[in-house]
Amino acid sequence: MKRAVRVLAATLAAASVLAFSGCSVRAQTAFTVDGDVTTMAQVNDTVNGCATALGQPPSALTTTIVSAMIVAQISRDVAQGQNTQTSDADLTSMIQNGQINGLPPSMLNDPNCGSLAVSLALQALLAFQMGTDPFIAATQTHGVVVNPRFGTWDPSNLSLSGSGSLSQAANG
Repeated sequence: MKRAVRVLAATLAAASVLAFSGCSVRAQTAFTVDGDVTTMAQVNDTVNGCATALGQPPSALTTTIVSAMIVAQISRDVAQGQNTQTSDADLTSMIQNGQINGLPPSMLNDPNCGSLAVSLALQALLAFQMGTDPFIAATQTHGVVVNPRFGTWDPSNLSLSGSGSLSQAANG
């Protein structure tokens, strides 16, 4: 009897470790685009860098930055499909010269935020070159899964929506 209890306790302990380790991996995923994982640490680094660069509290920027990171990653993929030949240096110069509306040059002051800004400049350039509707259509071919704490991905608006409840299933 005692042996059975010990075996049962050991089995339950092992099952708990496996269950919780699975949850912790998922909890560390902020979002995926076509299976490519972006971690919570990457999101935090970018949000904190942009908060400093833009003089805003991180809590005010989180959802906006996560949406922007998803759009930025998809834009890089679309650019490869379109064989776009614009360099990051050219995009950085466009931001510095104020040629991309909505992207303040101060975003370049932080490496994480600057990388996001360059990708968003690429997105703006692609939307201009392709047209907004064809660009959005090209982005909708990408599978996006978002950690429910950020809400749900709306591919028609290229943004997150919803409350960001941890009790909701992830949508993509």
